[in-house]
Amino acid sequence: MPLLAAMLIVMFLAVLLLTSHPAGAATGGITLTSDKLIYHPDETVSFTLELDSGGQTLSGDLVMTVYPAASLTAANAFSQQPLSETKMQQDYSFSGREAAAVSAGIKDLKVGTGGYPIKVSLMSGAEESLSGTGWLAVVDPAAYEPLDLVLVWTVGSPPLRDQFGRFFSPGLVERCQADPRTADTLIQHPELTQKFPNIRTTYAIEGSLLDQLEDISNGFELREGDQEKTYPADSPESQTAKDCLAGFRFMGTAENIEVMSATYESTSLPLLAKQGWDDGSGQYRTGDDMLASSMELASVPRGAYAPGLDVTTDSLRYLAATGGEYTVLSGASRASVQGRLPEGAASYRVRDLSGERITAFFSNDDAAAALFSDTPDPAAFFAVLANSFAGAGSRLTIAASPSPSPILSADERQRVYAAIDGESWLSTMTLSDAKQKYRPETQPVTLLRYTDPATGYLSQNYYQRLDAVHGVYEAYRAGVDSETAEMQSLSRQMYTAESTYFISDSARPEAANLGLAYLDEIEMFTNSQFDRLKVEVDTPWLQSDSGGVAILKIVNENPYPFTVDLSLSGEGVSFPDGAGQRLRLEPGTIELEVPFNSDGWSRIDARLESRGVTLVEDGAGIHLVTTRGWIVILFTLAALIAGIAYAYIVTRPGVR
Repeated sequence: MPLLAAMLIVMFLAVLLLTSHPAGAATGGITLTSDKLIYHPDETVSFTLELDSGGQTLSGDLVMTVYPAASLTAANAFSQQPLSETKMQQDYSFSGREAAAVSAGIKDLKVGTGGYPIKVSLMSGAEESLSGTGWLAVVDPAAYEPLDLVLVWTVGSPPLRDQFGRFFSPGLVERCQADPRTADTLIQHPELTQKFPNIRTTYAIEGSLLDQLEDISNGFELREGDQEKTYPADSPESQTAKDCLAGFRFMGTAENIEVMSATYESTSLPLLAKQGWDDGSGQYRTGDDMLASSMELASVPRGAYAPGLDVTTDSLRYLAATGGEYTVLSGASRASVQGRLPEGAASYRVRDLSGERITAFFSNDDAAAALFSDTPDPAAFFAVLANSFAGAGSRLTIAASPSPSPILSADERQRVYAAIDGESWLSTMTLSDAKQKYRPETQPVTLLRYTDPATGYLSQNYYQRLDAVHGVYEAYRAGVDSETAEMQSLSRQMYTAESTYFISDSARPEAANLGLAYLDEIEMFTNSQFDRLKVEVDTPWLQSDSGGVAILKIVNENPYPFTVDLSLSGEGVSFPDGAGQRLRLEPGTIELEVPFNSDGWSRIDARLESRGVTLVEDGAGIHLVTTRGWIVILFTLAALIAGIAYAYIVTRPGVR
């Protein structure tokens, strides 16, 4: 019994410990929101605090701790010796969720120009009950030379059409609506262009986004589950898309906007280049065509946007060879450049191993992460700018989005633009402006960087299917004129199938399944076009000479020309005019005479090929008979006839 009592006491104490929550173990936190994004030395910082006690009643002093200026990605930003600790409110007590307002003068916080990590804590004696962190940007406009700022925004959308061109989501229509307005609304771009004419901005707009908007504006089909509905061109939904396109056209004429060349679909150029494909050139050409036609641009963009701010030695040529003169890359790409990089240089002339060159700017990774990451923080963005303003070296800071349609909401973006518009120490410019002001002063440096294909299980399997279908796509592309409507449509399907939405390591199974449906449709279409090509070989039934002439009948049932390689073969057979030639087949039928020599009975095989892929084939035998052979044949025939006649006469009834 004493043992049982002891066990019960231990169990009771264990339950008590597990169910109790000491003040220091609160599961809540503090969220900081400042009244401004940038502060000057004579101003007061005002914060709204959102406190969550984790279901407890907590009390203590609210304390703001300011740490030395640091990089956004610094691992020890909050572990340095504090610059100041200020009690914002004493004897504060609350339970559950509550909001509080606190303030402090910049001079009291003992900070100068820079971006400072800050922490607000609820302190009970020496014990911290709750805390929250943030960033404080302080700038003295007269302390340094103005800072040039380039903002590069991407605008795009995941594919919203199935493999047959039918829309399966109204997402783009919703993003074009004024009411209700989505957080990633498309109409924010022309609105901000007009509202802040002094802020210069660079845009990279995907061709597929404009392509889908044009489809919607012309009338479209929407399939959601088992429901299918047709919206004519005069429907409100189509009109919404037309208005959206009109907004983009306005941006194309605005003096404060630069439009950069982007790929048709957000794709992984390193992945494509690794396989030696030429799709990168097609992606940019198609993207250029969509930009020029949809936005009615007066001139072709000179800048080229690298998806993901990423480029490899193999894919650099895509940006340069299609007319791109300059691009922006992630700051991490500097490590892949082999050559002398002068300290503080804003741009470099980068080349690949084949000699293709392009002017490269490198983004400030801290600024890009603060504004364009999955958790955007405008306060952190301005802290980065404050540090750049106070730092040595280049007076140029570039913040660029690595992915289409960054998460920063339209309301937060307007707050960022309003803050920039009111600051004299910030001068915005486009990437084109930066190219004129910050020209490379170095000899070309070489980019040496390669990358492996996708590594995730799902993406690896998708890639294998993509690689297989790409082979038949290339065979079709090699045989058809690029301006053929069927070829243009098929290319857009292939470029869509190459979207990172389908193949990235974070792709979901349902997305990959949609991509596989695109690949299946591409394969079915190309095979159906190949099936409309036919070849028939006709050789003489018997011939007495080693030389002969075969007749080839070739049919193209497609409504457009097809270029193929004719390949002839046969064991012991030679072709005086050659065993292969390239043919351009117009719709219809042609006949070719093919001289050949043979040293005996054999066979002629004819194949129509494209990029080494056999599209169709046929064959016929060669029956060569020499003079001796003819004597044998005639003697055999004579003997056969004599035998038949004898049998007829001898066995005929009534004959004696």
